[in-house]
Amino acid sequence: MASKPLTPEVARASLSVRVSSLISLQLARGKVGVEVVASQLHMSRYTLHKKLKREGLTFARLLEDVRRRQALTYMQDKTKPLVEIAEQLGFSELSAFSRAFKRWMGTSPAEYRSVRLS
Repeated sequence: MASKPLTPEVARASLSVRVSSLISLQLARGKVGVEVVASQLHMSRYTLHKKLKREGLTFARLLEDVRRRQALTYMQDKTKPLVEIAEQLGFSELSAFSRAFKRWMGTSPAEYRSVRLS
């Protein structure tokens, strides 16, 4: 899989910003993996883990943050089915997305759309 180069601004940013940017790119293509992101940063998975730990973060936390931000963006389009949003965010099933969304926002995706976006 060919990787898209990071913009100069992102390349100079903190590791967490670079990882988040790469996660966003990978989500747009399908599944996200720590191995792929580490490889794109020219480091091992272990090195990536150590460097993120120095910033007080984990790959899983960054993935969760990117998914949450993108979910809120996708939810603005009321015509987009929830199952499609779940797929675009790399969730295996709508139920997994719904659980994550409820954890993030305190309400289900359907309730969020009907109450917050009406």
